[in-house]
Amino acid sequence: MKSKILSLAIIIAITIIALYCILSGPETIILHWNIGGEADSYGPKYLILAHPTISIIVFLLIINQEKHPYDTSLLSEQSRRKSNPKAIRTIMPILMVVILYLTACSAQMLPMSSIVLLSLIFLAIIIFIYKSHKQIKH
Repeated sequence: MKSKILSLAIIIAITIIALYCILSGPETIILHWNIGGEADSYGPKYLILAHPTISIIVFLLIINQEKHPYDTSLLSEQSRRKSNPKAIRTIMPILMVVILYLTACSAQMLPMSSIVLLSLIFLAIIIFIYKSHKQIKH
C-alpha cells in the first residue's frame, strides 16, 4: 500500500512538472542524451506529456500484474509459481523516480547525469532480486 501511495505522489509530481513545462517552460524539451549526459536531440515541449502518460501506464500494469499475476505472464507454469509480483510493486516507486528524473531533465530543470540514472536502475534491480529471492525462500 505504501509503494502505491508513494508512486501516485511521484506521478502527481511528474504531471506537475510536465504541465509547468508546457505553460512556462522552454519551447523545446530534450528528447535524448548521449552517454556523457549531453543533450543531442530536442523536440516540441508538448512531447513532455508522454512522461506522465508512461508513468500512469507503468503504474497500472504493475498493479494489474499484482492482482492477476498469471493473466499477463508469458512464463511457464513452474516459473509462475516462483514469480513474485510483490517484488515488482516494491521497486515501482524507484521506477517512478526514474521517470520523474527524466521529466525534470527533459524540462531542463535538472542536468542529466548518467550516473544518477544508472544508480537508480541498479538499485531497482538489486531490490527486485533481493525481494524475489526472499519470497522464494518463504
